Amino acid sequence: MAEKKLRGKSDEEEIWLTIRSVLTVTRVIVLFGTIIVSELFEEYYFLDLTIAIWSLIVGIPLFFVISLLILWGNKAFIPVSPQEKMTTILRPILERT
Repeated sequence: MAEKKLRGKSDEEEIWLTIRSVLTVTRVIVLFGTIIVSELFEEYYFLDLTIAIWSLIVGIPLFFVISLLILWGNKAFIPVSPQEKMTTILRPILERT
């Protein structure tokens, strides 16, 4: 059964799905790592800021960059089916009843 599902996908799409899963797991690790580091290292300082603040300074943008990479990859490597393209309303309301 799994072979039937994968037959319709191109090599690029299969590679992207693997990379996307790694990016998703990395994004979750970054989120939890940021929270854990910010809670545990409140009393340690580096360049006049606590390690907790540094974890937020690094973790939040890293989370957003990984999220943008996932969105970009989905748009670039996963093709849109013709049925999904046809659902867009070109002329929404021409006459009211």
